[in-house]
Amino acid sequence: MSSYHRPPGGGAPVVIADAHEVTRLHSMLTHHLRKIGVDELYIPDLVQETIATTWEALHEGRVRGAEGMPPVVALRGFARETAWFHAMNHARRGSTRHETPVSAIRSPPDIVSPDPMPAIEARDLLTWVMKSRPKLAYIVLLAARGLIGADAARAMGHSLTTHHGHVQKLRAALRAVGAAPAPKQAPRPTWKSRKAKR
Repeated sequence: MSSYHRPPGGGAPVVIADAHEVTRLHSMLTHHLRKIGVDELYIPDLVQETIATTWEALHEGRVRGAEGMPPVVALRGFARETAWFHAMNHARRGSTRHETPVSAIRSPPDIVSPDPMPAIEARDLLTWVMKSRPKLAYIVLLAARGLIGADAARAMGHSLTTHHGHVQKLRAALRAVGAAPAPKQAPRPTWKSRKAKR
C-alpha cells in the first residue's frame, strides 16, 4: 500500500510504494501508451522501461505528491508522465531510423489533481499570455505539443540561444503577474552518487 513520507528538508511529500504496487501499473501503462498512439510493437519495452524508471525514482525519493492527493494517484501520474517521456524519446530515435514523425505521439499525459484551482489559474495565465505576448505564447503552444528545447527552437526557426532568451522572457512575464514558480523537485542524483549506493 502506497503512503507518504515527509522529507526532512521540507517540500512536497515523497511517495513510498512496494514492488508489488509498481508492477501493478503494467496494465494501466499499457492502456495509456495505446491511448497516446504508440505502436503496439513497442509497448512492452516502453512499459518495462517505465516501471524500471519509476522504481528507481521511488528509491531516490523523486516521486512527489501533494496535499489532498492520494499517494497512489501521485504514483500513477508520475508513471504516466514517465511513460510519455519514454515514448517521446523512442519516437525521436525512430524518426532518425525510419523517418517516422515525432508527432506520432498525440498528447502529453493527463495530470490528475483533485483540486481544480491550479488548472483554472493556469488557464487564466495562459489567456493573458496569448493576448498580451503573442510571440511568447507560441512557446507555450509548442510546449503543449511536446516540443521543448532544441525541438521548439527548430520549429520557431531560432537558434537555441535565442529560444532560451524567449523562454526567460516568458517566465519573467508570468512572474510579473504573480504566477507561482514550479514546485521544487528532488535533484536527480549524479552517476557518482548512484555508484556510491551500489
